[in-house]
Amino acid sequence: MTDKADHAVFDADRLLAFSRFLRKGSCQFESTVLGESMGKAVPAGSMIRIRFASDSNLKTGQIVAYISDDRIVAHRLVKITRSRGDHFVITCGDATVCCDVPVRVSAVIGILTELRGNGTWKPAPQQQARSFGSRIAVELFSSMVMVVLWVNPHCSKWVAARIIEMRAVALRVVGVVKRYARREPPKEAIG
Repeated sequence: MTDKADHAVFDADRLLAFSRFLRKGSCQFESTVLGESMGKAVPAGSMIRIRFASDSNLKTGQIVAYISDDRIVAHRLVKITRSRGDHFVITCGDATVCCDVPVRVSAVIGILTELRGNGTWKPAPQQQARSFGSRIAVELFSSMVMVVLWVNPHCSKWVAARIIEMRAVALRVVGVVKRYARREPPKEAIG
């Protein structure tokens, strides 16, 4: 375990081995949410409970916790699929339309079961209704990644990463345009 910015960083292989060990004894663990990708459903700073789950218990629409590189991610499960004999999951944060890089089902630790808000534990939030455009974008992006996953899992990771990058660039451009549009036109000198 190393710590570069005062955040715990885990070796993915060790964390996966640890999660398999815990599945045999304990049934859940608690964690704190750091990011904002789940939006209002699971706000940053929330305490969450994750129940260890086998692959057969996973269903689309659930919020699953999985290992991605050196961290634990909790996002909504969008698709479960097979490619070259392996099972994969495709997930997406509720506050974004871009799906995550596909991960093997074996990287899934469990299912988010509860969320602590205002001092009390509540059941995991159901997926909130998205706008028509957001639903279409999520379906389009996740389907693109899934089709590429069927052909080549490595390429699907590249495609998902490029979609995320393009969204980030588009959001920056929109921000610049909005700032420019709000600026008052220069006042002409009266002479």
